[in-house]
Amino acid sequence: MQGVAKFAYEAGQLKLLPRAGWLLAGIREPESVAEHSFRVGVLAYIIAVLEGADPDRAAALGLFHDLPETRIGDVPSVGRPYVTTAPPHDVAADQVAELPEPLAAHIAALIDEHESAKTASATPESRCSRDADKLDCLLQAREYQSQGNEHMQPWIDSMVAAVTTETGKRLALAAQEVSPGAWWAEFAANFGKKRAL
Repeated sequence: MQGVAKFAYEAGQLKLLPRAGWLLAGIREPESVAEHSFRVGVLAYIIAVLEGADPDRAAALGLFHDLPETRIGDVPSVGRPYVTTAPPHDVAADQVAELPEPLAAHIAALIDEHESAKTASATPESRCSRDADKLDCLLQAREYQSQGNEHMQPWIDSMVAAVTTETGKRLALAAQEVSPGAWWAEFAANFGKKRAL
């Protein structure tokens, strides 16, 4: 269990790791990788249900997809042509080395499956997880845009173009049409009103 405890502490580092791309856009306190991964897991679950894929598997892929970043950091797309990092498979193999074998194999397989999303052998769940990754970035860009950041449109446009599932495409369109605060505004406007049964 000591290996599991160390792994859990390492996973917690994602709460402290800022998403680097947002720093380039002038966001002073951007979301962490852990915050991003949480919503990716939620979105992957939703997309998988609507796509007829396994939602539990897709959510697990989304939750674990950025775990290697505890060791290699979050390299923004502008830096990728200049920075070489170890493949996620290799990083994950080192991260899970002290875990009990069945657990280690399971976690490494999740990361590998997410990474396979752009290949011919991609599972439906990996495509849902990858779309969730892109859609979370789109949603976050819209949230920063609504807070006054004027540099978000390139993120929005590139994420819309990257989505591949039909559900993901419909969600990307809706995310651009609906204000990030719409859920709250509607709740607040109806607060205290008697609900019809």
